[in-house]
Amino acid sequence: MNWQRKARIQNLIAALPLSDALYYAMQRSLGSLRGGRAANPVEWFGAARRMVEWIRETGRDVEGLRFLEVGTGRNVNLPTALWLCGAGAVTTVDLNHYLSSALVFESNEYLRQHKDEVLRAFGAEAERPQFQDRLAQLLNFKGDLTSLLKMMNVKYLPRADAAKLPVEAGSIDAHISFAVFEHIPAPDLARILTEARRVLQPDGLLVHIIDPSDHFAHDDETITAINFLQFGDAEWDAWAGNKFVYHNRLRAFEYLELFERAGVRMIERAQTLDQPSLGALKNGFPLHRQFQHIAAEQLAVRSLSVVGTFSPGQPENYERPRN
Repeated sequence: MNWQRKARIQNLIAALPLSDALYYAMQRSLGSLRGGRAANPVEWFGAARRMVEWIRETGRDVEGLRFLEVGTGRNVNLPTALWLCGAGAVTTVDLNHYLSSALVFESNEYLRQHKDEVLRAFGAEAERPQFQDRLAQLLNFKGDLTSLLKMMNVKYLPRADAAKLPVEAGSIDAHISFAVFEHIPAPDLARILTEARRVLQPDGLLVHIIDPSDHFAHDDETITAINFLQFGDAEWDAWAGNKFVYHNRLRAFEYLELFERAGVRMIERAQTLDQPSLGALKNGFPLHRQFQHIAAEQLAVRSLSVVGTFSPGQPENYERPRN
């Protein structure tokens, strides 16, 4: 869909009474949550597998770890995947109450119907005996959402501020998110990282996958991942400042600066350049003046993954090669 048309529809719905229910209904009938498109959990399962691999690379066992996920959203695909990989418990928090029982069970049904595809998403993790035992439990599960969450030891905290959580200090082993931080204003991210320090055990990890790209480009092939960088803050807020599509437009290096200011020591970081965006920049893409001082290679980063800790006793920082 044309991004401007989509933005106008989202702005209209956001201004209406019962906007959350209306937006969900629109997504289910016409948007990203319709039919089989929403049921496929493989993207989240792949993200969970990468998180698990990074955690293992630090020398930790994933089995029994306690996770805190920032930004539940509509589904529990990430907590489900972490449970399959051996997590002891997952607390998942969201400012909104968006979790949908229908979507959760559609994803579980997708897993049943496409087991081989799902197993490929987990790679070597799927060969572990505990994974196979838990997968059998999930495939054979019959019950409601409350019972499912209980079986997986997942605690859902809706309408919870990730910067001020009802979670005991030092009770979390890994603070995680997937494609969530880009939807949070920078000052709030700073507060969330401060809270992460409180809830993590002393050598706990932060594992976050961030998407700095213009999310309208996910559905509109006529624009690049840097489309939103042609606008100043006021104009972009008029297009996409509503609660459904807010994006902070921070560049990858600015996230890294936020982590550094919060006292996070990087263990690993990886970022991927979007080549079409880089090409557009080199061919005169009309950047707004607030972005013109930033190097093209920094503007065109489309994904950022970080693994860090507040503990000073971790390995020296290193960075994986860019794609």
